[in-house]
Amino acid sequence: MKLLKTDVMKRVIHYVSCLSAIVLLYACAAEDEKPANEKPTVTTAAAIKVNDNTYTCGGNVTVQGSSAITDRGVVISLELDPTVDDPNNDVKFSIGSGTGTFATNISPFLTGYTYHIRAYAVNSNGVAYGDDVTVTPTGGTPGDGDTDPIPGPIPTTPTGCNIVEVNTAITAVTTWTTGNVYLVKSWINVNAPLIIQPGVIVKFKDANCGLEVYAKVTADATADKPIIFTSYKDDSACGDTNRDGSATTPSKGDWGRLTMRGDQHGSVFRYCKFLYGGGNGGGNVIVANTGTGNIHDFTFDHCTFAHTYGTNSYTTAAFHGGNMNDENISVVTNNIFYDNAIPIFISSYYGLKPSNVYHNPDNTSEINKYNGIFVYGGGMKGRSVVYGETEVPYVFNVGGNATLSVGSADFLKIEANVILKFGQSSAAVDLGDYPNNANIASSVIFTSYRDDTRGGDTNGDGNTSLPAKGDWNGYGYWATSHSNYVWVLDNVFYSSH
Repeated sequence: MKLLKTDVMKRVIHYVSCLSAIVLLYACAAEDEKPANEKPTVTTAAAIKVNDNTYTCGGNVTVQGSSAITDRGVVISLELDPTVDDPNNDVKFSIGSGTGTFATNISPFLTGYTYHIRAYAVNSNGVAYGDDVTVTPTGGTPGDGDTDPIPGPIPTTPTGCNIVEVNTAITAVTTWTTGNVYLVKSWINVNAPLIIQPGVIVKFKDANCGLEVYAKVTADATADKPIIFTSYKDDSACGDTNRDGSATTPSKGDWGRLTMRGDQHGSVFRYCKFLYGGGNGGGNVIVANTGTGNIHDFTFDHCTFAHTYGTNSYTTAAFHGGNMNDENISVVTNNIFYDNAIPIFISSYYGLKPSNVYHNPDNTSEINKYNGIFVYGGGMKGRSVVYGETEVPYVFNVGGNATLSVGSADFLKIEANVILKFGQSSAAVDLGDYPNNANIASSVIFTSYRDDTRGGDTNGDGNTSLPAKGDWNGYGYWATSHSNYVWVLDNVFYSSH
């Protein structure tokens, strides 16, 4: 039968339509068969020798996979193809998170062994590994010859960390992750929440570097994994970051400070170490300062403040807390202060908790040069304030007001064995018309700033200066009739009255 042209065209169109449908179905099936849960892709970098027993190890996460990289690093073993889940034979070194290259220095690698190294990366779909890379050290420290799979040559933590440079303000929620050194290279405004994981090291390039904290910082660490804020020259924290060997060593004032602005709410620093700060401002590694507000609701707990630059001026105290109003909001507890000039400065209406320590727990002779709590005088601002620290004296020797006074709405409690020192001839403890608004223990001592026999050498000059009558004014209150001023003489030394 002869077909018309139109019939032929209809059959061709029908054939093409069917073929297209088949191709579409195949494509959909192929799409359905594509893996929905992809692991990362990671490569292992060749180990680079730093010295006879130290190698730089790392890798590169080239493909994230179908979810974010939560952990990456290397695993090392004396056996082929080490894994993260064989702690008896393999050692894992976590080096941050995310895609891209990563590396850290690891030691010691001992002569006489061949080490297997593999990079790894983890996302929610599992662990991916790079190729097995081997290192056989020569010329370094020999192994001990025992037969254990890993005869002790690999530490449980790296001796160096991946370096992340910080050059710009923090404007979005940011996490600084364990395994990294964050190198701060300027003054950085923290304008959005910053989370610092336990074990993180923060190093500052020079004295013109620090953090201006306008948003909440969560640096909540542990005793065995502290967060360390320190100098770029400090090789004891995650190794030789400035790569100069022993050519430089850290010193006081190597970096600036953290300024806690009044509009950062709820910041927490726990088990943090602040070392070698106080530069570019004549002192202070922590400053409680104003922002758009003046409510410093932060916590510094179980932190260490050491090696801070400063002088005998209260403005250079390692912890400048002169704008703190309430010890229940601005919490400063269980901290350690040593090898600073002045450890801490507060106002008279702030009741500093007596839980802090003013010496190095590992060397009790290592204290602060001016070892006292320096206080800006005045009243209690209608608050009930307790002075309870007995390790060091309270020192009223600051510009502007060195007098402790009590008003009608105030209440002052000074607990047993507390020492108060005064360094100005006009300074006094003035209860005015309200002696009943004070509860002062009978063993409290009031004396001169130059009195080294009570509370130690608080003015830090050895025997250069000696206390004398008239170094300060005295301790007293008005009689009920307001006819005369009553001077208290018990446990009062070197006053005018």
